[in-house]
Amino acid sequence: MDEIIGDPGLTDFDARAGFEAVRAAADGDLRAFVEYDGESYNPVFIAERVVEKHGDPEEVGEFADRLHFNYKLDFAEREMYEDLYEPLGSITAFAVYLTDQTIVRYVDEREGIYVSVDGETHADEVIEALADALGDRR
Repeated sequence: MDEIIGDPGLTDFDARAGFEAVRAAADGDLRAFVEYDGESYNPVFIAERVVEKHGDPEEVGEFADRLHFNYKLDFAEREMYEDLYEPLGSITAFAVYLTDQTIVRYVDEREGIYVSVDGETHADEVIEALADALGDRR
């Protein structure tokens, strides 16, 4: 099976620059890079090993549909956390550490970038790469 490669363009983020920056930072650990908003998502890259794990691109799509249903809540959660932590600054990203991978969701008020990497690459490396490539849109 092959990796999934898509054309960026769903969001106002420069997703191509973000993808290249994360791919360089992750050095082979990159599993997925997806741009999304509250209504839809666009897979820019899904690694071959992820497609193989799910069986085929259609199964990857079904899994992504389930993820996006919940990740569209990032925008409401970002607003809630910013209200809660207002004196500390704005929310840039959410990170989830799993047994063998890390997931980063880099967000602004209405759009986001979802990145999944294997265990050797840490969230701060991904967030730094995205911030350098995409700039601060807040």
